[in-house]
Amino acid sequence: MLQGAFVLMIAGLINRTLGFGLRLVLVRIIGDQGIGLFQMVFPVFITFSILATFGFSVAISKFVSERISQNNYHEILKILKIAVIFAVITGSFFAIILYFNAPFVANKVLNNAKTELLLKAIAPALFFVAIASMFRGFFQGLRMMIPTATSQIVEQITRIIVTLVVIKALLDYQLKYQVTGAALGISAGEGLGLLTLLLIFFKVKTDIIKQIQPTIDIKTNWNLFKELIKFGFPITIGKVVASLIYSLEAILIPAQLQAAGYSVTEATSLYGQLSGMVLQIVHLPTVITVAVTSSLIPAVSEAISANNHKRFQDHYQQALRLTIYTGLPAAVIFFLLPEKICSLLFGYPQAGSILQLFALGAIFLYLLQILKGILQGLGDPNIVVINSIVGLIFEVVLIYFLVSQPDIGLKGAILAITVRFIVIAMLHFVAIYRKVDLTLNLKQLIIKPFLAAGLLAASLTSIYQYFWQLSQNNLLSTFLAVSIGMTGYLAILITTGGITSRDIDRILN
Repeated sequence: MLQGAFVLMIAGLINRTLGFGLRLVLVRIIGDQGIGLFQMVFPVFITFSILATFGFSVAISKFVSERISQNNYHEILKILKIAVIFAVITGSFFAIILYFNAPFVANKVLNNAKTELLLKAIAPALFFVAIASMFRGFFQGLRMMIPTATSQIVEQITRIIVTLVVIKALLDYQLKYQVTGAALGISAGEGLGLLTLLLIFFKVKTDIIKQIQPTIDIKTNWNLFKELIKFGFPITIGKVVASLIYSLEAILIPAQLQAAGYSVTEATSLYGQLSGMVLQIVHLPTVITVAVTSSLIPAVSEAISANNHKRFQDHYQQALRLTIYTGLPAAVIFFLLPEKICSLLFGYPQAGSILQLFALGAIFLYLLQILKGILQGLGDPNIVVINSIVGLIFEVVLIYFLVSQPDIGLKGAILAITVRFIVIAMLHFVAIYRKVDLTLNLKQLIIKPFLAAGLLAASLTSIYQYFWQLSQNNLLSTFLAVSIGMTGYLAILITTGGITSRDIDRILN
């Protein structure tokens, strides 16, 4: 599992670095208001893409991995064919719906006419996303992570080129036209990413056909489709709930900030700082958690299918350990150097106070992603949906009552989102514990990483101040403080046995 996760992790790191670099440039060109407009549109796009894919990508990953363990290669091709046909139909349908209903969504749902062009520019991406997600699920089920990684990098590079070219051409036009460049970049990137996946598939298809054994019983297309629908439906509901969270945030937070006394422009700018800057920083460590989750679902499915409790326990411990070891130092760095990070990355040191508050609950964001992957691997996506809905209710209530208070404002939104992270993570953990008898190694999961994180926290600010006094350079001081601090953090984990030679072998071999 770790080797596949490592491939996706490296690709995710490259992908996230490229995307983050684009974000840094965009902030300096279109500002926090432009970023705010884009972040209002993006949840709508995500919601439509979820409906277009219908959870089939996760279902394909699970079912393909199960068929591989049974040497049933014929059926995995049938599963992919059914899913792709479905994606072509739904992708086309929802792309057309979004394009022609962009005026209604912009004016009646988002309450901002400037978002209409963005919605139209991003609509074609739905067609490409739907089909590409099927191939990515297929390759992940085969434990082939390189196709997904390659397509994501191609997609991101294309997005960067198209976005910057279009924005440069529209610099003399209104902000709403400039922001459209980011939406067109997504459509172009998704299109080229899909083409990359298709080229890789046709190269490996011959090898798959050679493995087909005609004596194996094959289910009918209709039965396979029903299996995909049955598994994909609760995942779709869960993803819709997650998307609904972001959509409600995009609608409620600016509206409640206006109720607190902010103007439309000020509310859009603050939301841009929150969702377009700070949350992008907080989500950086998810490069690892998303990669681990993608490898975890088929790995858990295989372990459960083989009734191998020891292997499942091993996967579970690995995933939790890697998440905690990554999330803890990130949270410490975000909490202690927030203004420096926001100033360095975006030129908005005022966003540092938002980042500092988010850092307090960031570890729960990383944990809930891993725990969600385990529940899906166990075949319990319904529980993920229920837990997500409970977390959403907590968040919406807190946003509604807190953000509109002038003396609380945006802090109420941060508290609400953090509470959602905590509630869902705890509910996921309880659900897994009730379903599977697990033994947690608290020494490895809690004591050793918290000891290392504590020493990082004790030294990080001092290291930064030392190099700041020598250089008066924020970039150099932040880079050296984080580098030296993380080196010490890893050294402590290695010394105490938190990270072992076996862990390194699992990643590299």
